[in-house]
Amino acid sequence: MNPLVLLFLALVAVVLSVARLPSDWFAWIGYWQPQWLLLLLIYWALGVGSRLGVLWAWCAGGIIDVLLGEPLGLNGVIFATITYLLLRFRERFLMYSAIQQGLIVFVVVMLAQLLRSFSLSFFANQDWNWLPLTSAVSSALLWPYGHKLFKALEPRRGFR
Repeated sequence: MNPLVLLFLALVAVVLSVARLPSDWFAWIGYWQPQWLLLLLIYWALGVGSRLGVLWAWCAGGIIDVLLGEPLGLNGVIFATITYLLLRFRERFLMYSAIQQGLIVFVVVMLAQLLRSFSLSFFANQDWNWLPLTSAVSSALLWPYGHKLFKALEPRRGFR
C-alpha cells in the first residue's frame, strides 16, 4: 500500500480521535465518540500482520498522549498491548463473523478505556465517568463499517 495513503489514514484517525464537538451541541453526543485510531490499528494489525509492529502502535499512542495532554506513555502502552494481542491471535480473529468481531472490538476497546480511566483517575485525579462503556459501544457498532471503508481504501492487491 502506498505509504502516503497510510499516513493520510493515520492523520485522519488522529484528528477524529482528539476532535471534540462544539460546546453548544448536546453533551451526551460527546460520550459516544468512537476510538478511531484504535479501530485503524486493529484493522492494520489484521491486514498487515507482523509488518505493523508494536512500535508503530506505541508511537501512535504517544501522539495521542501529547495531543490530549495525558500522562506520556499511557495510550502507547494500551495501543501496543492491543496490537500485540491482535498479532498473536490474528488468524483466530479473522475466522469470526462481523458480529463476533464487533463483540471482540467492544471488549478490547472497553478494557482499553477502563485501563485509561483508572490510570487517569489515579495519576491525574480525574473523576470517573461512563465514557469507557459508551466509547466501546460506538466503536463496536462502527467496526463493520470501518472495516469495509478501510478495505475499500486499500489497493486491489492489498497490503502485500
